[in-house]
Amino acid sequence: MDSSYEWDGDWSAIESKDEQQGLEAELLRELSSDHVLHGHRITALARRWRRDDVLFRLDDGRFAQVHLTWRYESRSNWPSTEIYPTFDAWKAVPPEDR
Repeated sequence: MDSSYEWDGDWSAIESKDEQQGLEAELLRELSSDHVLHGHRITALARRWRRDDVLFRLDDGRFAQVHLTWRYESRSNWPSTEIYPTFDAWKAVPPEDR
């Protein structure tokens, strides 16, 4: 997987192609048509240990931290998502606040 990023706190890189594809498929399954990520190509980069948070790189170069719910969502605010303009902007947020 992509090793050009440094992870901290309880975040770690997704090492397996199967895990990466599974998380990407799960996110797409959860998105409603009016969710902010709907229609974007996404790449799962890392996940947070013992939580359902995943960091995705978007096709436009931004990054999205998503809390997966593991079910189909019909509301646009789920799964909850924080978008960052760059990886460095995401990284600048203290791990305990992400």
